[in-house]
This record gives sequence, structure tokens and C-alpha cells, in this order.
Amino acid sequence: MHAVTVVRGRSRLPGALLAACLQAGLVAALSGCGTWAANVALPDKPGHVQAAGAQAAGAREASGQPAAPSARDLVIAAYEGYWRAMSEALAARDASKAWAIMAGYVPPSALPGLVKGLKGIWQRNEIGYGSPVFHIMSVKVTSRRTAAIHDCVDFSHMSLANQQTGQVIGGSGQSHDLLITTLTLEHGRWLVTGAIPVVHPCSY
Repeated sequence: MHAVTVVRGRSRLPGALLAACLQAGLVAALSGCGTWAANVALPDKPGHVQAAGAQAAGAREASGQPAAPSARDLVIAAYEGYWRAMSEALAARDASKAWAIMAGYVPPSALPGLVKGLKGIWQRNEIGYGSPVFHIMSVKVTSRRTAAIHDCVDFSHMSLANQQTGQVIGGSGQSHDLLITTLTLEHGRWLVTGAIPVVHPCSY
């Protein structure tokens, strides 16, 4: 079982909750967000998750450098891909489809709890709203099989919403949320194994 450490004392949606959920309990914890239900206005919804890894690859191609991804590129792609897959799994509204979508981004041990949490969201007829905007500060490949990303992530454009009414559930997260995400290389793929939301200011 992969452990996740969560800094207590901040009741924020979705930053700390989403970070706490990055392993087996990810969506299970997120599914409790209805207790903060409120009508709130969010900023304009971004069209897609901003991908720093894709931007870096484009810059390499433009400069004529080899396109072969580095370990850092692969770690970033796995991290950003996790969030895109999470959005797709939530939108699928089907347990088997969600399982298949997330299987390439989290360890097998995380999948049952994650899908269980998604089912809770679907039962409340809620959908995902928006997506995080990444501002990656550093990537540390700590060994041949482990890595960590420090991201000053912007959660202010995402939340849950009622599928029928469009009412936002709980509100948006912080625009400058320092998140340390850990990843492990398993069978040739970098998988998200945990996260620590840090009580420390970050900027971009």
C-alpha cells in the first residue's frame, strides 16, 4: 500500500483534498466534498489541462534537438497525464471504463478505492468542472525508480458540479498551491503514488 501524507489545518477544495486522494483514497475523499455545497462563481473554465511537458517537447523540436524524451520529460508526462486521465475517468460514469483509464497512471492497489470514490460522485449526479493549471517548479528523479514533482499548481479553475443544474459544489481551490507529488517506475511506466500539499507560499 502506498502511503500519502497530508498536511492538516487547511480546509480547501480542491487542493488539499485532491492531493490527499492521489493514491487509493483519491476520489473517495473527494466524494465527501458535498458537505461544502454552495453556489459559487468560478473563473472561466480552461479548455484543457496545460501541459508543460508537451510545451517542452515542442521547444526541443523547434530547436532541432532530438525528440527522445528524458526521464524528467517522462515523469512530467505521467503527472500531467494522471490529471487528464482522472478527468476522463470521472466523465466516463462507468466503473469498468474508469478502471481501464486510470490503470496506466496509478498502482493496481489504488484502483479499487479510486473507482469506489468515483461511484460515489456519480451517485450524487456530480461531474468534474475545469482542470488544474501546472506551474512545475522542479522535478527530482531520486533514483532509477522514484521521482518527485514540486508544482505550484493552480486549482482555482476546477471543482465538482451538479450535472443537471450546473451548480458548483464547494467552490474552487487555491491559485498558488504547492504540491509535491511522488511517482514510481513500475513495468516501464511512471505511476502517481502520493502527494503532499505543503503549507508554504509558492509563486510563478
